[in-house]
Amino acid sequence: MPIPPQWDLHRKTALVTTSGHFATPFLAAALAEAGARVAVAGGPQDALDAVRQAVSIHDSDIPVFPADVTDPSSVNRAVQQTLEAHGRLDILVNNCQLVAAKPFLETTLEEFDQVLNQNLRSVFLFCRAAAEHMTGQGNGRIVNVSSVLAERGVQNMAAYCASMAGIAQLTRVLGLELSRTDIRVNGIGPGWFIEEDRSLEDQQQELLARFLPSRRYGHPRDLAALLVYLCSDVCGFVAGHTVYVDGGALARL
Repeated sequence: MPIPPQWDLHRKTALVTTSGHFATPFLAAALAEAGARVAVAGGPQDALDAVRQAVSIHDSDIPVFPADVTDPSSVNRAVQQTLEAHGRLDILVNNCQLVAAKPFLETTLEEFDQVLNQNLRSVFLFCRAAAEHMTGQGNGRIVNVSSVLAERGVQNMAAYCASMAGIAQLTRVLGLELSRTDIRVNGIGPGWFIEEDRSLEDQQQELLARFLPSRRYGHPRDLAALLVYLCSDVCGFVAGHTVYVDGGALARL
């Protein structure tokens, strides 16, 4: 995509976290295309390899750091490794989502904890580790990827919806607390997305696609320009917001 000069991310270093969510390679590639040097942390290995492959057309030397995104020492090590590899950390993008669907009364405490640890605890840990460095640096950009389900309830997804709402609220609070140090914390909340390219006619065979005001599903490419903007220097007066990219789904509630 064409990059406006004000959105140029050259001389910026970005750390992108992953747990295998299909949008993460597109997000990392968008940052690299805008000029950022990208590192990726998380797992499993195939998720890290997918990000590396997506970024390789823009940068053949992307550091990959396997990490337990729920463990403080592992998260701190990944951030430190990024600093050692690139000398600085300007951008953090959190997208370690675990999607879980199960009736509330059948959800065990262990399952609930697993979803919140993977989705919300990981964001807290990476934000804390990155912000400690960014505060000393005097600037930074953090983007937390959640979901439209932070605002909208869906049956059989109590744990997931709660974790997404937690990310959105954490984003609001960090946007307040860190804004005086020129660290801008914002979020992106995708709606109903698909990974593959499908024709509009094919998509509209499904009831959900016809329900959406856009009359189509989202694709990770729909997130690219917004992510680059939120990570750029020109994004200096936006703080604590989660922007929902949902084809108008929330607007029709």
